[in-house]
Amino acid sequence: MRSSSCCCRIIVLWRPEIASEDPIEALDVLVTQIVESGTFRSAPMMRTLLKFLWNHRHEELSEYAVAVDVLGRPPSFDPKTDSSARVQVSRLRGKLREFYSETGDSFPLMISIPLGSHHLQWTYKKPPSPAIPGRQPIPWRYTVAAGAVMVAFSLICLLLFLRVRALEVTPSTAAQPLPEFWRTFVAGSNPVQIVVPSPLSFFWPDRGLNVRDLNVAEFSQWPSSPSLRAMAEKWGPPTLSQTYVGAQEMNAGIRLLRLLQGRVAQLDIIESRKFAADSAAAKNTIFLGMPRTAVYLGPISQKLNFYIERVEPDIIRNRAPRNGEPLEYKGMAYSADRIRFPGIIALLPPRPEHTRSLLLLGRSPVSMATMLSTSDGLRLIDEQCKKSGSPVAWEMVVEAEVYRGDTVVKIVPVAFRPIPAGFWNQ
Repeated sequence: MRSSSCCCRIIVLWRPEIASEDPIEALDVLVTQIVESGTFRSAPMMRTLLKFLWNHRHEELSEYAVAVDVLGRPPSFDPKTDSSARVQVSRLRGKLREFYSETGDSFPLMISIPLGSHHLQWTYKKPPSPAIPGRQPIPWRYTVAAGAVMVAFSLICLLLFLRVRALEVTPSTAAQPLPEFWRTFVAGSNPVQIVVPSPLSFFWPDRGLNVRDLNVAEFSQWPSSPSLRAMAEKWGPPTLSQTYVGAQEMNAGIRLLRLLQGRVAQLDIIESRKFAADSAAAKNTIFLGMPRTAVYLGPISQKLNFYIERVEPDIIRNRAPRNGEPLEYKGMAYSADRIRFPGIIALLPPRPEHTRSLLLLGRSPVSMATMLSTSDGLRLIDEQCKKSGSPVAWEMVVEAEVYRGDTVVKIVPVAFRPIPAGFWNQ
């Protein structure tokens, strides 16, 4: 729950004088240029944090809101004992300084976070209009030179046009073949869709509160949460809010998108809130994230042997342990920056429509996407498959050691189970 009584606030200050001269769309474009710059490209968490603060600039955001909505902390987050939000804001402050040290004073939008505070401030300097000199006669020699340049430019354009036409009729070099795992998954001419999760949250518009409860899997189940029910008694029922995609989930989706791009007939990446369940029958579908982000995943995950019991701490349960297998697989924090995440990779049997579904379930989809897009990771998967008789469909528990949220130190399989062919008839 986002409490207005948290000791630190993140307040976005909007300067009214800018609004009268420069439309907000122009400022949005400049913020987009910042988050897409080389400085921020390698820091997905900083990109997400800056966009979150900017998109909620008209709200008073508590430190709790940033920790839960951006950093994925549990509803039990306490800013008095957990400084993660302040640490990330400090890193964002450093990233902004790095960005402006490279651009200098030439960038018109200057964003800063004063030391010792959580207030995002900015100023805007409209670029000066170029001066238009008075009309002067053009010397004859300049006219001749300009004409020569135009002739040369026309010749270059003609040569480029002919070159492009030649390339269009020249057979292209074949792309590198997909690894065997992916050739099996995308077999046929079916389109492929990558579904990234839109976190489920509960919104009270009149109060400006947007709350996540990790123990609530579906919006209709909000009365089962004591905290949500208590707030509903004060302010009325919440409304559904799914307004953003997590940085890790998007990074994982883009990694797989790049792997498959140009190698399948049709490839899309969409948010789970825009996903139509019946499209999974017509397309090969890759799901990232947690089952609670898409109602469609609930019935499917109940059929699997391995399932996510809870998060924070992360626990994956084994419904029917074999000899030597544990009953559960737990996450572990080695330090504030180094965490072990369990996850589930499940390749489901072909549907009657001859399409496949691949599930990457857990809080570190980027680690599972890394496993599926590297030769070492695919070799580990292949070894597990061969040990179990090379089943067509299977589910596997993996454990990933991750540094600072998105750097995968290592990922290994720890349990493997074939999925029966009659999976869809259960």
